[in-house]
Amino acid sequence: MPPRQNVHTHLQHATAPWSSLLVVPPGATAAALVKPPAGFALRRIEGKKCATPAGVFKEFARALDFPDYFGHNWDALEECLADLEWLPAKGYVVLITDAHHVIPDDEEEYETLLEVLSDAGEAWSKGHTADGRRAPFHVFFAVSERDKGKRKHWGLTELPPNDTAAKTARGSKRSGEAGRD
Repeated sequence: MPPRQNVHTHLQHATAPWSSLLVVPPGATAAALVKPPAGFALRRIEGKKCATPAGVFKEFARALDFPDYFGHNWDALEECLADLEWLPAKGYVVLITDAHHVIPDDEEEYETLLEVLSDAGEAWSKGHTADGRRAPFHVFFAVSERDKGKRKHWGLTELPPNDTAAKTARGSKRSGEAGRD
């Protein structure tokens, strides 16, 4: 059986799952665990600002520098995620912190978000993007072990963090920041 993939190895490939759950160990941060390869764009989404679809659209537009024509709806989000010509990179990583806050009260809208992200990842993997190239596109929903249970259905594959990165992150944390994701 092949070894189980972790965050680090998954980032390097244009393969599913496009969106994954990242449970942040105590004493670590999501940012310390998600280190994309050189030339990749890493963008951070604040889950606390994504309690509604409108918040999701606004936060993605901010983090990914969407153009002014972005329509702030699901179709427009999918279109912009499969374009990103204004953000040239070898691959794309979106890190959603405090992910338990993302559309917590509407499972249908949350499922729509997951579908849009999956469609964008698949488009990038097959070269069905605005510029026709293939590139890794991954989204990590980061949450602490404590907050993981705040959502009954994540609809995501959980990827373990790179053990070395997790240990390094725990060792370099200041005591006042322990456990934050």
